[in-house]
Amino acid sequence: MTKGAVTAIVAVTVAVIAIAAFGVWWFVLRDDASAQSGAVGTPLSGESSESSDSNDAGDTADSGDADARGHASAGDKSRTAVCAVPDASLSDVRLDGTSLIASVDFESESCGDSSYSAAGVQVTIQDDGNVVAAAIYDFGDAPLEFDDGTAQADLAFTTVQYWRPYDQIDASNASVELIEDATASGASAAAVGGALGGANVADTDIERYAQLAMSWQLDHDTTAANTFYSTFTTQLSSKQYGMQVEGKTWKYRDIYEQFLQRRAKHPNALFIWSGDYPTYQENGTTDFYVILSGEGFGSAADATAWCPANGYSTDDCIAVDLQ
Repeated sequence: MTKGAVTAIVAVTVAVIAIAAFGVWWFVLRDDASAQSGAVGTPLSGESSESSDSNDAGDTADSGDADARGHASAGDKSRTAVCAVPDASLSDVRLDGTSLIASVDFESESCGDSSYSAAGVQVTIQDDGNVVAAAIYDFGDAPLEFDDGTAQADLAFTTVQYWRPYDQIDASNASVELIEDATASGASAAAVGGALGGANVADTDIERYAQLAMSWQLDHDTTAANTFYSTFTTQLSSKQYGMQVEGKTWKYRDIYEQFLQRRAKHPNALFIWSGDYPTYQENGTTDFYVILSGEGFGSAADATAWCPANGYSTDDCIAVDLQ
């Protein structure tokens, strides 16, 4: 072959190799490089995009959890602090009809300027170590509105929710305790003169508090009752525990409730045990709880006349002295 022919064949071969190499790069190597570049940069499609969405959702859930625990998120500037169970103290007690009205002061730094609206909160008032009132309130119906950590509310107690005459409760000495998640016995009583009504505590507690209150009352009223050795008063009731009369079996709660009802009508009413006094010892009726009106009369006739004048029949009201 001539030298020119050899040169031509070499040139053609080089050209073919070059074209083949370009094809390999174009159809294989270039796609791989692009794919690698896409994996490092912005997601192209499929799992990478879903992973990004999942992370965003997780961030949102975390933010929500934080708010649920009482921590405000950056975008929720209006969220108030969690209002914990406040401390409470008794400032005043009074009577409205037969209901005890307790004015209670509340204090809690955590409440700030927010409100306390828990349901099922038992409020218990104690005086000289004895429970004198207890009921369960739904502050969701009437939230305690705090101003700089303090609030005030009037709470009503029915005659089966308090166990001492209102004017014998020392507000300055009494203590008030709040317990959340208490179980109420029945529905809440109606509000009384703007004071929030509550539901009963357990029946066993009512019976126990009434029995203790009766013992306290007997001791307390002894001195006043002794004045009727030399003058007359009127007897308004005499009951025994377990007595079946007036359509029910009388328990401690019923006996003491009747005393509170009578005393709401007659502020001088007294509670005595018949066995402690000669007039009952003589006729053998020594095991009765007796309610006296506490009104004094110079004669039995005057005492007897007082009974119908105050709406009582001779079955319920009689003249009596204690000697």
